[in-house]
Amino acid sequence: MALRLNRRVAAIKPSATMAAEARAIELRLQGVDIISLAAGEPDFDTPERIKNAARRALEAGMTKYTPTSGTRQIKEAIQSKLKSENNLEYDLTEIVASAGGKQAAANVIGTLFDEGDEVIIPTPAWVSYSAMVALSGATPKLAATREEDGFLLSAEGLRRALTPKTRGIIINSPSNPTGAVYDADQLRALSEVVLEAGLWLISDDVYEHMVYDGVAPHPIAANPRLKEQGIIVNSLSKTYAMTGWRIGFAAGPRELMNAMARLQGQNSGNPSSISQAAAVEALTGPKDELVTMMEEFRARRSFVVERVRSLPGFALAQMPKGSFYVFPKVSALFGLKWKGGVLQSGDDVADLLLSEARVALVGGIDFGFPEYVRISYANSMANLKAAFDRIESALRALGAR
Repeated sequence: MALRLNRRVAAIKPSATMAAEARAIELRLQGVDIISLAAGEPDFDTPERIKNAARRALEAGMTKYTPTSGTRQIKEAIQSKLKSENNLEYDLTEIVASAGGKQAAANVIGTLFDEGDEVIIPTPAWVSYSAMVALSGATPKLAATREEDGFLLSAEGLRRALTPKTRGIIINSPSNPTGAVYDADQLRALSEVVLEAGLWLISDDVYEHMVYDGVAPHPIAANPRLKEQGIIVNSLSKTYAMTGWRIGFAAGPRELMNAMARLQGQNSGNPSSISQAAAVEALTGPKDELVTMMEEFRARRSFVVERVRSLPGFALAQMPKGSFYVFPKVSALFGLKWKGGVLQSGDDVADLLLSEARVALVGGIDFGFPEYVRISYANSMANLKAAFDRIESALRALGAR
């Protein structure tokens, strides 16, 4: 019998970031010495206090189903975190824990939007937003920002992107892939347009603590009137180096969270009981490990920015203010010949560097900016130094200037 897939699933491309990392892993298994600067994953170990909380949960027999939307303990920990760190108050019924921030975002989008709706995504943007919106039946409306504006969408830019079909917007600050951070005035200006147009605003806060100067203002805290039409999506993956634990959450209006929990109850059920117990410790315990991690990321950022700016054909105008990525422009390399072809996109440049430098990056096409590449510095300083030496040698051998 011929295979016939769901049309929305059939139209979805693999995640570019995960595909790049999977290719690096595949080559390593073949014995190739690959340095990956593709993954958005802190290279630090999960703090011991969090692992100990998981061990205690195992010893206590916490290995059964929990309520679909999470235990009372994790909801209380999330509630306390939102109050103390974001100055936002939520009832426990307005919080849902999920198996990672990605599931939380997908469930929120799948609950809110439908065929005929448009959802504005400022680009460059994380590669999964568009796929999540398309899976809901809605249409992703890409609103391109400009590097000279810091890759930030202005209120005027948002107004220009509006149509009668627009029902929502996704804001990610600090940003993946650019490291851009909105200030409070910019968020207030955007919020006025959101309120006027009656949009839902989804705030992806995954990198909220990964800021190098001050803090990242929260859109809803910047304008509390947004609370009734704003949704928070967050994860413990980056802040606490817990990527494999798969724990995230959403917070928003009660009716929406109830609907999201119903969806989650049908497509997955509760997040891991052990991960929830570990998350309670992560959220309520000391943040010393985060301070140490951010000191290291700050040093890496300085090194990577300097090296990127010295590479032939690479251009990086903005110092990233948050996250752990740089997003340089590589269009100066376009037109160079390689393997019988011609470099025409950031994805071509990433393919070149994987083959010739044995360094994995992510091309910019799926971020909405084909003239760029994303480089993650969530890797050791020793690996970063080796990777950039390899990249520079490969580019010079190609004749790049």
